[in-house]
Amino acid sequence: MQKEFRDAREIYGFPGELRQLFSNLLVNAIEAMSQNGRLHLRVARAREQSSGREGVCVVFADSGRGIRPEDRARLFEPFYTTKKDSGTGLGLWLVEEIVRKHHGKIRVRSSVRPGASGTIFWLFLPEHPNSTRKAHTAPQYSAR
Repeated sequence: MQKEFRDAREIYGFPGELRQLFSNLLVNAIEAMSQNGRLHLRVARAREQSSGREGVCVVFADSGRGIRPEDRARLFEPFYTTKKDSGTGLGLWLVEEIVRKHHGKIRVRSSVRPGASGTIFWLFLPEHPNSTRKAHTAPQYSAR
């Protein structure tokens, strides 16, 4: 696993929910990869282009089997799973809910092409929840 952490910035959020968010994405990436797979995790300061909000960009990029286009369309639906025997279909639904609750954004890009397969999840979490509208009071979480 390759890790890259740049210019730490503090974000506000619920630590338990953020741990759940990151662990769901990490476990999914690991499960999608073969024995010799590669996972790149990057955390860096970011500015959302559409609003100018400051925050943190977290990227999970794996060299796994990728997500088929027909599955991508339903990726964040509750109870939708491609893991027939082991999945509940709640992991990515929960990820999206946590990102939304923290006033962030999530994007995904994936390829299933042989020799070029893999998935990238981009998360943007704002520096402060009040940067767009009044939000719940949450403890501070450091993205360092």
